[in-house]
Order: sequence, then structure tokens, then C-alpha cells
Amino acid sequence: MQRYISALNARDADTIGTLLADDCRALDSTGGWLEGRDIAIEATHAFFAFETDFRIDDHEVVLRGDEVLVRGNATANNPQLAKESLWRAKVKDGKLAYWQSFSSDALPLARILMPDKAGIPQHAHAAPPPSQA
Repeated sequence: MQRYISALNARDADTIGTLLADDCRALDSTGGWLEGRDIAIEATHAFFAFETDFRIDDHEVVLRGDEVLVRGNATANNPQLAKESLWRAKVKDGKLAYWQSFSSDALPLARILMPDKAGIPQHAHAAPPPSQA
């Protein structure tokens, strides 16, 4: 996990790519998700272009089997990204298989970064209007 955070802070998408499982899944704080290593690498490049100063600082890491909880302060140009946050990760066969962020007033990053490839949570859709029968 430290290597992933270090690579993220260094804006090193190549190293991040070597740390990801082929079937990895990343969830943003709004519930949107991206799946697969290649899509995650593409999204990492898009994120670095979207936010030029993102970092995870002052982090605390708690290990529970194959799950990892990370608490820290995210710094960024965008105030919706610069805040205290919690991240949950799962490691499978030494690779990052799952990454989920939790923060308030969050951006739908999966949809912003990869609109054509992002999974969208059900609650993100407006309910259809009632039938006028």
C-alpha cells in the first residue's frame, strides 16, 4: 500500500500500473466505479491531468488480513478533493485489487475521468417520472 501511495504522490502511472491486479476495481466516494487494470491506468493518467497537485499526506495504515484502511489528508488544487479522507483497499496475490475512497462533498471521479467506461450506482439515476395512465 505504501508503494501505491508513494507512486500516486509521485504521479508515477507506470509504477501504479505494475501494482494493480488485472481485475482491479476502483470506487469513488459517490459510488461510481472503474474496472480492470488497463482502464485504471487510463483513469490514472486522466486524474493526473485533471488534478495536478493531488497527494495523500499524514496517512495512517491499518491492516486486516487482505484489507487495508488508509486515513489521511488529501491535498489538491480542487477543494472537493483536498480534505481528510478514508480509503479502503484489498490486496490479492500482492497486487492492489480494490480501492475505494470515502469523503464528504465528493466528486463523481469515475464519471468525470472515464465517462464512457464508468459504472454508475443506481442512486445516481433520477427516478423515471410516474406514468400518466
